[in-house]
Amino acid sequence: MIKKGSFTVEAACVMPLILFTLMGLLYLCFFVHNRVWLTAAAYESAISGAMEGIWENGSVYETAQRKGEGLGSSGFFGAENLSLHVKAGKDVQVIYDEDTIAEYTGLSWHLRAEGKSRIIRPVGWIRKIKAASNILGEIGG
Repeated sequence: MIKKGSFTVEAACVMPLILFTLMGLLYLCFFVHNRVWLTAAAYESAISGAMEGIWENGSVYETAQRKGEGLGSSGFFGAENLSLHVKAGKDVQVIYDEDTIAEYTGLSWHLRAEGKSRIIRPVGWIRKIKAASNILGEIGG
C-alpha cells in the first residue's frame, strides 16, 4: 500500500546523493579542463624555447619562461598556487604545478603538467639527411 507523501520523503533522501554526484562530475570536468590546458601550454612553451635555441645567441630559458607565463596566466576554475618551472639544457622542460580545491568537500587535488622538447638544429639535420641520401645514391646507382 502506497501512502501519500512517500515520494516526497524518497526524493528528499535521494536528492543529496544526486546533487553530490553532479557537483563531483562538474569539479572533475574543471580538473580535466585545467589539466589539458596546462599540458598543452607546457608543450607549446617547451617547443617555443627549443625553436629559439637554434638561433645564434638564442635565449632558450627566457623564451620558454615568457611563453609559459603568458599561457598559464589565464584563469582556471578552482586553481590555487599555480607555479611554473623551466629547465633548459639539451632538452627544454616546462612544468606547471597547481592545487585544485573542491569548494564543497574541501578535497584537494594536486595537478602537475609537463612538456618536454629536444633542441634540434634543422639545418644541420637536413644536411645530414641529404649527405646520407647522396651516399646511398652513389652506392646503389
